[in-house]
Formats: sequence, C-alpha cells, structure tokens
Amino acid sequence: MNPFPLIRIEPLGIEALDMRPAQQALRVQYGCLYYLSDACLRDVAALWGVMLPSPYMYDVGVFRNARSILHRTGRSEAEIRLACSPSGLWAMDTSYMLPLSGHGAAPSVWNPVAFLNEADAVAGGLHELIESLGRIASSSRSDASEALRLMDILKAERTPQLSLF
Repeated sequence: MNPFPLIRIEPLGIEALDMRPAQQALRVQYGCLYYLSDACLRDVAALWGVMLPSPYMYDVGVFRNARSILHRTGRSEAEIRLACSPSGLWAMDTSYMLPLSGHGAAPSVWNPVAFLNEADAVAGGLHELIESLGRIASSSRSDASEALRLMDILKAERTPQLSLF
C-alpha cells in the first residue's frame, strides 16, 4: 500500500500521488533551514525511491534523467520536462518562453505531485501549460497573440486528429 494520498487531477480525471504532506512534515522536522540540510534532502529523495548518493539526481534534488517535449511557434516555446524515479513515479515540470515573459522549472524530488505513469505526466504538463498560457492570452499584454498560438499547438497535441485512412 502506498503511503501517499491519492488525488484526482481535474479536469483531466487522472490520479496521482500527493507528495505535499510528506514533504511538509520533513520541512517541519528539519526547521526553517530545511533546504540547507543534506539529511532533509536524503529523506525527501527517499520519498521518490532515490537513495543518496545517486546517479538519478543532482545534489539539489533535480532529476538528471529528465527528458523534454518541446513545442515552438514564432519566437515562443513551451516545454514539458519529465523524469522517472527509480520507484517508477514520474515527476513533471513545465517551462514557457514568450517574447516578454517566461517561466521555467525542472522536475525534482520537491515536486508536489508524483504521476503514476508517463502518459499522465505528459497530460498534466499539457494542462498546466495551457492554463498558464491561457491567462496570458486573455490579457491585454502585447505577447497575448503569441501565447494564444502556442496554446493552440498544445491543445492540438492534447487531442490529436485521428486519421481516417
């Protein structure tokens, strides 16, 4: 039996593990400087099945084996970064770059959600990017049209056109 609460990510309808309670307990246990503690990093890595030292992650908790799915249009790009832990749990993070703004993160043992398989991690990444870019696309910012074009590419990736032949 898995010690982590199972959550349902809506509107996707996929299930994932909620790592936040266990991570928060470690933050409390190690105090306000938990992020400087090698012992805390060891314990949070263990939640993902990573034993330190490990070829699976850097010494800050970021997974080494991450792979990327990149989408581009014009001067903009969106990326889903995925990594599988030794225990088979999937970490996912996203990044996007528009002409006037951007955001980026790498999958790590501090990710709050662990996906049960790669397909769910990709679906979660597409949803997260579409939501983030949707807020920009609906704004009056000058890069709203770029965000909308990128969002359309991601939506097409989420629901691919089926071939009739």
